[in-house]
Amino acid sequence: MIDRTYGEPLGAVEVELTREGLQDPVLQGMPQRFTALTGHKEAVSSLPPHAVLLASAATCPVHMFRIRTNLYATQFHPELDADGLVTRIDIYRDAGYFPPESAEELMAAARRFTVTEPMAVLKNFVARYAR
Repeated sequence: MIDRTYGEPLGAVEVELTREGLQDPVLQGMPQRFTALTGHKEAVSSLPPHAVLLASAATCPVHMFRIRTNLYATQFHPELDADGLVTRIDIYRDAGYFPPESAEELMAAARRFTVTEPMAVLKNFVARYAR
């Protein structure tokens, strides 16, 4: 189920891999805990049937899951680093995700984040499935 129970503000969150996440090939080489960027009003509040929870955070219990062997979903943004978040904040300044007058403050905060690990999720996925 997707609802607004576990929305997270724009920023960084500590994500923790579950036992199953530590064994998943798409998360190979990832530390058990890592910082990822997030920002969402909606989130998964209960897993779909047959889903395997791979990662969670204190503020949002479902941050990554898998169905079968190759269907993945993430709540954190594996594609974003701090510069990418700054760009996104600038683009969405007037889209209703946050008060427009807070954009500069959000961008300054985003520039202080050091996020490197989540990109390995995409690299591992491509290495495994792009044939």
